[in-house]
Amino acid sequence: MAANLSDTALANWLIGPQLVGAIFILAALIQKQFPPKKINSLYGYRTPLSMKNQQNWDEGNRYSAKLMLKLGFFLLVVGLILTPLISLIPMGLDAQMLIKTGLIVAGAMGSVVILLTSTERHLEKTTDTKA
Repeated sequence: MAANLSDTALANWLIGPQLVGAIFILAALIQKQFPPKKINSLYGYRTPLSMKNQQNWDEGNRYSAKLMLKLGFFLLVVGLILTPLISLIPMGLDAQMLIKTGLIVAGAMGSVVILLTSTERHLEKTTDTKA
């Protein structure tokens, strides 16, 4: 019984926006450590603008990795603050999980939108979009 209670407590701390934040941080660190050298369709920041030429590719991957790291830390901190606060609100476990799931989805989708729009805007300002 005690192991089951501690498993539930651990899951309550892990499940939330901080989970998406940790994934973003991990992905950003991998992309910074092992940046994609050549334009490819499998790995890296892949949009039509970033794949137009090597300059766009290099800049898009560099910028997106830095931004993904920032977004990941933001989600991690927000999740570590919100998760215990949600647990303090008197409601059933199902309602808590529904709220946490909503926060995970909103955090992930919002971060992806920010990542894409900011990186594309950065590429339009800093690189040759006609080449």
